[in-house]
Amino acid sequence: MGNNIVCIVQARMGSERLPGKVIKEIKGIPMIVHLLNRLKKVEKLDKVIVATSTNPENDQLAAIVEKAGGLVFKGSEEDVLRRYLEAVNAFGGDYIIRVTGDCPLISWEVLDALIEEFLKAKVDYMRVDVPDTFCRGFDGEIFTKEALIKAHQLAKEERYREHVTLYMYEHPQDFTVARMKAKKKWSRPDYRLCVDTKEDFAVVEAIYNALYDYNPYFTIDDIISYLDRHPELSRLNQSVRQKKV
Repeated sequence: MGNNIVCIVQARMGSERLPGKVIKEIKGIPMIVHLLNRLKKVEKLDKVIVATSTNPENDQLAAIVEKAGGLVFKGSEEDVLRRYLEAVNAFGGDYIIRVTGDCPLISWEVLDALIEEFLKAKVDYMRVDVPDTFCRGFDGEIFTKEALIKAHQLAKEERYREHVTLYMYEHPQDFTVARMKAKKKWSRPDYRLCVDTKEDFAVVEAIYNALYDYNPYFTIDDIISYLDRHPELSRLNQSVRQKKV
């Protein structure tokens, strides 16, 4: 097996708390495009695909991604596990990284480290240790194509079809699973950098406003350093709770 590594970004327009969030603009650029631009910096990635659903409300999202030069796959709205497998069958990939469209501050340094750890560990599945050592917003998972096929065959419950990797890490008897913990300098579990609410968006937008003009590819160290110096910013969305799986 080669090291053909693809990243599949799960994204859609529907969001209960912040509809259309993935195309909300920061510095005049849709959030999903910022995410794709940051993923281009991941050294070990062969391809990035945005996997959305066939629901017509996602046509606008697909058009924005394609205009930015990105690849799009459209599949099932509810059965996201099937959507992922079909996207891999369409575009190829021995190893799949899963990222969600609501993480516009995704770190290529973290994802490159994740790929390295994963290949060394020779496991079926590995994830960034969110939210225990890394903060939300740097989320990433990697798994083999074989693990994806196996999960697709075994997972019957609706929640396993909706959450792509949930079956893998809830069934360690069927899959070898591991977590990559944050280095001490990256460990800020109390910060929150994914976008689910308007408070989340305000935090992310403030970081872009502060750092982007200086360097469009500002690093995880830049982000953490800025938040450390501006504790009032991280307090804006401290009360936001992640939805239960």
